[in-house]
Amino acid sequence: MGKSEVCGLAGNPLQAFGPELAKKGFVVLAPDSICFEERRQDTQVEGFDFWQHFNEMCYRIIKGECLMKKVLNDAMNGITLLSNLTYVNNKKISTLGHSYGGNTVLFLSALDERIAYSCASGSACTYENRMINNIGIEMASVIPNFHGKYDIYDLVSCIAPRQLLIVSAEDDKYSKDASYIVGKASRTYLEYDALQNLYHKRYPGGHELTKERFDFIIEWIDSNAKHYVV
Repeated sequence: MGKSEVCGLAGNPLQAFGPELAKKGFVVLAPDSICFEERRQDTQVEGFDFWQHFNEMCYRIIKGECLMKKVLNDAMNGITLLSNLTYVNNKKISTLGHSYGGNTVLFLSALDERIAYSCASGSACTYENRMINNIGIEMASVIPNFHGKYDIYDLVSCIAPRQLLIVSAEDDKYSKDASYIVGKASRTYLEYDALQNLYHKRYPGGHELTKERFDFIIEWIDSNAKHYVV
């Protein structure tokens, strides 16, 4: 699923951030990422989702590109769209995601400084940790030579001094070493005298969102919209 779940039309209600934020006065944009929902090539072939996503990655790599570039270009177009709406405060644009979405948040927020504050849930795990513990790497994150120079804490450092909430869980392998990432990135936030802008909330449990996490994320986003000063 893609936007339908975020918009509360189908799937897990604890992924339906859109309606809750809209109730609080936010303008919410929830587009389908490539290979999700309406951007799937064939919605009728059972089990085909993995292979079309795999192909989208492979075809780009053999051309010297990568899937992440496409994902981020699409997301940046979304930020541009929001920025140009007269009823949007383009100084308070935020991005939020869980799992695949949270991973996109980290890359997007590092590169697009129009984003004032971000929340990445269930996605803070270094490449190094994934490889040591045999944890899968999402296909858009397969970026040739990236790990030779960088890791996820470098992305978080690039977000400084802007506000970032990382949500993780003790038994979630996809946010397994979130505390380590936050610790490494804290040095950069300290250099900006903005350590208070890097917030890590760790919960018991696994990868799936809970009502407690969902409510906390909504409150954090709402609070920053009311108090954030650019």
